[in-house]
Amino acid sequence: MSTRQTGRVTVKVDGDQLRSKPGATAQMGGVRRAYEMSDQGETVFKETLQPGMIKCTMQHCADTDLVALRNFVNGTVQYETDTGLVYTMAGAGTTEIGDLANGEVEVTFMGDPLK
Repeated sequence: MSTRQTGRVTVKVDGDQLRSKPGATAQMGGVRRAYEMSDQGETVFKETLQPGMIKCTMQHCADTDLVALRNFVNGTVQYETDTGLVYTMAGAGTTEIGDLANGEVEVTFMGDPLK
């Protein structure tokens, strides 16, 4: 018996589907643990919180509104897989829009940890 592996991803911003190219990524965010060894041989760790992040390269077309994407804040970004899993990032906003070149632009969103 085989299990389906995620192959394709759809990125949505406040419900609107982006024309994302293959290779969109998601960092779940949440608790991050850093482990260290003391001089006495004891392992200790500390926790910090990390925001969630979704990054994709979009195809730029006549109806692509980069100004609206640049100004996007406090919304919802979804990372939908072709295996049926949907990861949602609330409180999200655009943190970076890359260079527009050859009809493509990379967009990075950050927000609450993905759920």
